[in-house]
Amino acid sequence: MSAFLGHIHYWLFNKIRRVIEREQIVYAKAEAMCGSTAEELRAQAWQSYGEPLADVDLIDVIDQSNIHGWLQRQINIAETREATFIKELLDSCSDAGKDVVSQAFAEHGAICGEHAKAQGKYNAEGADGIYRALQDYYLNGMPCDQADEVVESSSDKVVWQGAECLQASNWKRAGIPAAVMTGFYQNWLAGFVKAMNNDFTYQQVSDITKGDSVNKHQIAR
Repeated sequence: MSAFLGHIHYWLFNKIRRVIEREQIVYAKAEAMCGSTAEELRAQAWQSYGEPLADVDLIDVIDQSNIHGWLQRQINIAETREATFIKELLDSCSDAGKDVVSQAFAEHGAICGEHAKAQGKYNAEGADGIYRALQDYYLNGMPCDQADEVVESSSDKVVWQGAECLQASNWKRAGIPAAVMTGFYQNWLAGFVKAMNNDFTYQQVSDITKGDSVNKHQIAR
């Protein structure tokens, strides 16, 4: 791998690992709520999609003969396994399960926002700086997908939009409604923004799962 491409691959791999971290937080909260049931549900998801990648260096696990394909596959596996576990948890525990997942997504978003703020390389005093940090933590497809388009950017407000939801196919594979997962993701994004700067909030202002033509999001004071 060249030094330039290697940096991009590690950047993406770290974002995949954050989905795995979030799955572990969902599991920990579910286990505290329903004990062995959570373990059984996680085992079912792992049986279908494999156990999460161990804490290893990317160079030791990536298929260097098909780097792009390997990374895309890891995105699909991580997102689908997480969504499958959540789907089974909601089926088993209904509203209590939904509360647990909502809390886990918000908590993990805050952990990531706090980590980003601690790095000291992002301007947490401006919406544009918070958005820049978000792009380094939020897994939203491959870099070549160019899923989002920024339509307004300033220190007070950033608005971005996308004509599709790149996670939707993995949620569909898991059998969970996109609207449900979108709600959990909104909790994650809100937690991230609030942790970076409590003066700002995140809001999804349009949603293709509700019939809008695009997904539109904003970070604003």
